[in-house]
Amino acid sequence: MIIKPDIFCNQSVGSMQSTRLGGVSKKPYDSMNLGVFSNDENAKKNLSLITEVPHEPTFMEQTHGNKVVEYHHKPKFHGEFKADACFTKEKNIVCAILTADCLPVLITNQDSTVVAAVHCGWRGLYADILKQTVLKLGIEPKTLQCWLGPCISYKPYRVDEAFRHKFVVKNKDFAHCFYLDKKKKWHADLKKIAVTQLEFLEVTQISQSPYCTYDNKNLFYSYRRDGQTGRMASMIWLK
Repeated sequence: MIIKPDIFCNQSVGSMQSTRLGGVSKKPYDSMNLGVFSNDENAKKNLSLITEVPHEPTFMEQTHGNKVVEYHHKPKFHGEFKADACFTKEKNIVCAILTADCLPVLITNQDSTVVAAVHCGWRGLYADILKQTVLKLGIEPKTLQCWLGPCISYKPYRVDEAFRHKFVVKNKDFAHCFYLDKKKKWHADLKKIAVTQLEFLEVTQISQSPYCTYDNKNLFYSYRRDGQTGRMASMIWLK
């Protein structure tokens, strides 16, 4: 099963979000695991089942940092680049990332001259991976269109006070991205952190998937929920 991001209706841009449905992997990776860095021998077989893309997706080795790479050609192999965001201005090159609770962000611009895929875990967000990506694109931020894909929602994402303090000290505007429950435990909203960062960069065209990976076990992988599990892919390209 594939989800089509609703913000990218331009015929010059292709995009898709995979789920855990429709593949050949066995438990605990059942069934559409695209995590090629896992111990699942069927992950690469699952990749071959994705036929709607210009070429078989190739993935970076994601480091939970803020490094951004530009693709001038299709990467030669998985892990050729160690980064958490990739972009391209070339046609028919797929920018793709892997997630299983972290926030995937897909980006293009109104003129469809560039596309980017960004892996946003909390460490990447804290390290300003979105800011670094927007700067690397060299495009007027107000013309960018961003889609925030399925990730863990704030309710199951419990964090400690030190985690919250780290973000609020960095930027007091992050205070509204954390919630205190009835047991006096903090919860973090990754999407709200990302939206706050994007709006600060003057990116205004932002769309969000309504799905929580943790709460939708039949549809998505979740590392925090299951531990050993598969990965979904978020993909975008210029046609």
